[in-house]
Formats: sequence, C-alpha cells, structure tokens
Amino acid sequence: MAQADKQFRLTGKHVLAIFAAFFGVVFAVNGYMIYLSQKSWTGLVPGNGYEASNRYNREATRARAILRKGWRTKVLVPRDGRIVIRLRDSAGRAVSGLKATALMRRPVGTAGDTTVQFTEDMPGDYVVARPLPPGAWRMDARFTRDGELQWRASAEFVVPEH
Repeated sequence: MAQADKQFRLTGKHVLAIFAAFFGVVFAVNGYMIYLSQKSWTGLVPGNGYEASNRYNREATRARAILRKGWRTKVLVPRDGRIVIRLRDSAGRAVSGLKATALMRRPVGTAGDTTVQFTEDMPGDYVVARPLPPGAWRMDARFTRDGELQWRASAEFVVPEH
C-alpha cells in the first residue's frame, strides 16, 4: 500500500501550473520581442511624408513624359568590350547631341561597379571610352541635355573574352 501512495497523480493543481508556465513563457518571449522591436525601430519615417509623396509624384510625371517620347535603345556588345548604345526616336531617326553616362554593375556584389562616360561616335551611337572587363554586367544609363534628363536605359549583357 505504501507504493501506491508514492505513484504520481495528475491533479488540477498540476494542470494549472503547467498551463501557467506555458503561457508565462509565451508572454516572456513576446515581451522580449516587443522590447527588441521598440529598441531597433522607432516607427518614425524620416522626413516629411507629404513632401516625399509630392517628390514621388513629380518624378513619376517626369518619367511618364520621358516615356511618351517613344525612344528606343539597343545595346551592342562587340568583342573588344567597348559598349555601344544606339539611341533612336519613335520614327527610327538617330537621337544625337546628348551626354551619356552609365552606372555599370556586376550582377553579384559591388566590387567591380563603375561609372562610365559615353561619347557620340556616330549620330545616335554612344560608345564607352574604355573597354569593360569580360563578364556579366548590368547597365543603368542616363542621357541628358544641358543637365536635364532626356532618357534612361537599362540593360544586362555579357562582355566576351577579348
């Protein structure tokens, strides 16, 4: 009979203690997460949201005006690594007299990122001054006249081994 008394019996007090311990852990973890979120981000957006939205709207209006021009770009990649951007208007005529610059980035990492200048070789054909090293590239080009953005072009291409 003495052994029967030492046998564990699950009572209501035990269930209540397990239940309280479980939710105590959940509340403690949630409290810690709330503390970390408040410590790492205040919830404030820097600057004036109204001004930021106005700036966005002005930029979107400019972008739509640029796209209405209907210009087209074609990126040519000769074996020598000197990239050529061919810029044509909606009627297929060469667009010339612009200043062209481009940010050239590698698809992975930032080690080879560089900004390059293009010169107009023939009407509407803009050629990079120095050859790019072989490999994959992403290009974001900007065409300006008197400091005002006229056109943007993006492309991904591979420069072959020279």
